[in-house]
Amino acid sequence: MTDQRRLEISLLILRLSTGAFLVVWTSLKFFRPEWMVNIFQNAYGQAWVTQDLAFLIGTIQGLLVLAFLIGFARRITYGLVTLMHATGVIASIPGLINFTQYPNNLMWTAVGTLGALVALYIMRDRDNLLSVSGRNR
Repeated sequence: MTDQRRLEISLLILRLSTGAFLVVWTSLKFFRPEWMVNIFQNAYGQAWVTQDLAFLIGTIQGLLVLAFLIGFARRITYGLVTLMHATGVIASIPGLINFTQYPNNLMWTAVGTLGALVALYIMRDRDNLLSVSGRNR
């Protein structure tokens, strides 16, 4: 197996595993919309967010994550997914610092995911395996 093929397989694994993480995260907007309202009110200080808005945001995020999973428009989708996730990680810094309190320790999984998303964005032009955008885009 060539080094290029190994790299493409590795990037595909990163895309699918981080995509799976994001699918679960996005699906909660439909299964537990009150959680999103709670996060926006308590972490971001946005009292105007409603459960109805959770469905709209979930739909938009779901489409973005789907585009990410299939490797569509990689520069845009990988960048937006990384920025979207980074926003959540930055907002959760107080919880990350207070990692000895449950469930704050679980929030550290988001940091590893962010690292993988940044790496995937940097290497996006090499992520060609099962990518609808193909090579050199």
